[in-house]
Amino acid sequence: MHRSVQLAQSAHRPAQTTPVQMQIFLHKMLRRHNPASWARRYVMRIEWLEDLMAIYESDSLNEAAARRHVTQPAFSRRVRAIEDYLGVTLLERTRKPARPTAALMRQEDRVRDVTRAMRLLILELKRRREDASNQVVMAGQHAITTSILPDLIARDFARFQVNIRLRSANRSECLAMLVERTADITLTYKSNAELIAPREAFVEEVVVARDRLVPVAAPGMVETCGAMRPLPFVAYPEDVFFGELVRDAIRPRCGPEVALDLKVETALTLAALQLASASVGMAWVPLSTASAMLAAGQVVDLSDRLPTEELAVIATRLREEPQASAETVWQALCGSSARRDERSFPACSGGPSDTEPKLL
Repeated sequence: MHRSVQLAQSAHRPAQTTPVQMQIFLHKMLRRHNPASWARRYVMRIEWLEDLMAIYESDSLNEAAARRHVTQPAFSRRVRAIEDYLGVTLLERTRKPARPTAALMRQEDRVRDVTRAMRLLILELKRRREDASNQVVMAGQHAITTSILPDLIARDFARFQVNIRLRSANRSECLAMLVERTADITLTYKSNAELIAPREAFVEEVVVARDRLVPVAAPGMVETCGAMRPLPFVAYPEDVFFGELVRDAIRPRCGPEVALDLKVETALTLAALQLASASVGMAWVPLSTASAMLAAGQVVDLSDRLPTEELAVIATRLREEPQASAETVWQALCGSSARRDERSFPACSGGPSDTEPKLL
């Protein structure tokens, strides 16, 4: 039998074991299989355990979703995925708010023990990895990984003897990796409203760059958009960060005279930018992502006609004793924060983000 098939089958065994047997099983797996690849195969189970822990420690699904740094609809879908996988119901949805079933509550101590064992496993794998390769795992939102992180690495990290491993995901997944300790540092966007909100006590944050969400469109589309009512529009799903930001902070400022016609929905800012350049519709994208295409004239900035939104690029880590290599990278990011005015992207041509939008 193929080794990966054997691994997938044997990965179900801990569900029928005691916590002590679970730890013995994990150590055996480490000896038989490559630790890094085994951890990657098992990460979804770790995420599920953390989701269950959030349910135990919260009074509602909204609170549990906040603990896991995702929206309530996204968290509900994840819980249903666990239920589908296990073939059992975990929540009593007839109650308001939904609460764990009696069967799930009976397993609370066991879930806590197994979750603790899995967290210890992750820490052990990290120590082995970092001792061997001096590696630091950084998780960033897709737009940051492609447009901002390369410059940070070239300017701030190249002089250090560290091995940077980049992981790209959406914002909630980045924060989940941090909480699950599969990433040392995350780089994510925050809006100005989020910056002034109280931060979680268990994390450290520093602003390393400034950006702005700007409306862009193909030049040919701009020339004819005066006659377009409504305006073709490339949107983000509302359960991702940019989708929420456009829905809550930008579209309310468009005013009733600006009607948008949804043409395509994508979670990727690079895809939204390419769709805008192909005249599919206008899109709001980070200025850092669009800067090269703006300079080349492939898209134009509509900030003088539509609202924009300021963004901060935030580095985040857990408040715990870091590995030496991770501390080196963090201190470099703090130095970048001290110089962030030099790294900020230029203001959009349309002026402040609270300017009243103009008719196209």
